[in-house]
Amino acid sequence: MAKGRQRRDEFEDVSSDSSKQAYRRNQKKKKKTGLKVFLGIFFSLLILIGGVLIYVSTFMLGGLKTTNITRNKEELGISEDTQSEAGITNIALFGVDARGDSETFTGRSDAIMVMSIDTIHNKVKLTSLMRDVRVYIGEECAYDTGYDKLNHAYMYGGPELAIRTINQNFGLDIQDYVTVNFAAMAEIVDAFGGVDIEVTDDEIYELNKNLRNLQGESPESLSGPMVEYTGSAGLAHLDGNQAVAYGRIRAIGNDNARVERQQEVLSALLGKVGSISKLEYPGIVSKLAPLCETSLSVDRIIGCAQIALTGFTIERLSIPGDEEGYDSDYCEGGGWMWTYDVEQAGRHVRRFIYEDDYKE
Repeated sequence: MAKGRQRRDEFEDVSSDSSKQAYRRNQKKKKKTGLKVFLGIFFSLLILIGGVLIYVSTFMLGGLKTTNITRNKEELGISEDTQSEAGITNIALFGVDARGDSETFTGRSDAIMVMSIDTIHNKVKLTSLMRDVRVYIGEECAYDTGYDKLNHAYMYGGPELAIRTINQNFGLDIQDYVTVNFAAMAEIVDAFGGVDIEVTDDEIYELNKNLRNLQGESPESLSGPMVEYTGSAGLAHLDGNQAVAYGRIRAIGNDNARVERQQEVLSALLGKVGSISKLEYPGIVSKLAPLCETSLSVDRIIGCAQIALTGFTIERLSIPGDEEGYDSDYCEGGGWMWTYDVEQAGRHVRRFIYEDDYKE
């Protein structure tokens, strides 16, 4: 009996070892299967993302002119204590006026804005900086004081110097830019099917006068045939040529009023983003890409563009304003410039951009 029990015990021990080994083998198989599934999903996502990026970079953004600027924050005028917030991206927007050549992105920046993409509050904020404000540019400036008009910074050192000038004067953290030539703006507006803007009788008169001047001076900058606006005052649907002529009105109001009209055009364009079908995006983007120059990479463009899929509101600010106590004077080189409290202007801009997150 003892031998029988011994044989049974030995048999049971072997079975126990076999079951443990089988269990271990099953666990290894499960781990391998799980790993294969994970790797399969992971590489599928990589292929999908890669395919999207290839499509975007090749077909949608293939004509976009991209440039490289320094990524050194100090060289861009961003100090260690500069206010910034995750979820808020500031991009400099420059408009140059090289009439007749939509592929030229040099010269003075006649339109200067900071576009803040705020995914925290689902807003796009436009801060317009008057082109004739007196700012410190630095040694690149033509004057020993280092001060000149803001729009001259782009002429002295291109977008990189213009970004540094904005950052160091207003305490911002801009690291990228987009430049559009006004000669291409009409095409951009037409790509969106025109814009709706409130106009007065006086603005209609000046708009049509500007159209005739454009026709005579640089007809190549027009997008299609020139058609004067014949409607009445009120909400007007403007085509690309008419919208550009509206944004160039100088005879009504001061430079601030002209900038506000430019803001109106850009705001109207941004407003169209939410109203058009998502299926139209690829065609519109492919039309717009060749008309712009930017330092933004494809993945950064995709990241910034995601707000268009969620819906957003638009807010606007012009600097300087009453809060900065602005005035005008003849300054360096006898040039006419806006003078104002620069530090207060910086606080005003940062409060507008960061809202309750801004720290005095």
